[in-house]
This record gives sequence, C-alpha cells and structure tokens, in this order.
Amino acid sequence: MHIRQFERQATDIPFKFKLNSMIGEHEHILKDISQGGLCFRAHGGISPGTSMCICIPLAKEPCRLSGKIAWCRKTEINHYEMGIEFDQIMQEPALQQINQIEIYKKSYGQACGQRLTSEDAGRMLGAIG
Repeated sequence: MHIRQFERQATDIPFKFKLNSMIGEHEHILKDISQGGLCFRAHGGISPGTSMCICIPLAKEPCRLSGKIAWCRKTEINHYEMGIEFDQIMQEPALQQINQIEIYKKSYGQACGQRLTSEDAGRMLGAIG
C-alpha cells in the first residue's frame, strides 16, 4: 500500500503549463493538488518524465512551479489522467488560498442552493485573477 506524503485538496481551478520541450502554453483544470504535486485530466497523454513549468493564476501572486509528469493513464478513448510531481514543495500560502476557495464554494452552495465552480468561487473571493 502506498502512503501519500502530502494531503490532497480536490479542486477544479484552472492552471496553465508549458512543456520545456515545446512552444506555447496549455490550459487545463485541476482535479486535485497537494504540496508535492497535482492531478489533471486531458484529451491527450504526456510521457512520464516530461519537464514543465506550471502556473496557477492566484490573484495575490500567481503560483509558479516547475515539475515533471510522474504518471499518465488512459481513462477512456482519447482521455487521460496525469500526475505532476513538483520539483520543490508548493508553498503553504498558495494551498491556503485554494483551500479557502473550496470552503467558500461549498458554503455558498449550501447557503444559496447553487453550485459554483472553483474558478467562479475564486473570482468571487478575489483569489483568482
């Protein structure tokens, strides 16, 4: 059994990454994130070991990290789930902002009976630029 080093936070905040070997950025939606890495879904797979630069557009200060694809698995036809391992531990303030967004999203849904995306909740809080 594999024990995770860091607790994951489920979220659907958008993020961008740029593969070190290619020109141009790709934008996707997070599935979950921790201090050590993140998981996302995409329409194509990326080979494990591929290096990249990552940006999570938090309003106070975008969170910029470097990392590499740790694993990639096909979930259905032309759909993949991938894990990125960060080269350095993600700083706590960025994770706290993401956690605040998820708490607000949940409480807003309970109070107003409306579902928000994490991106919408982040914009309402001024936490996503």
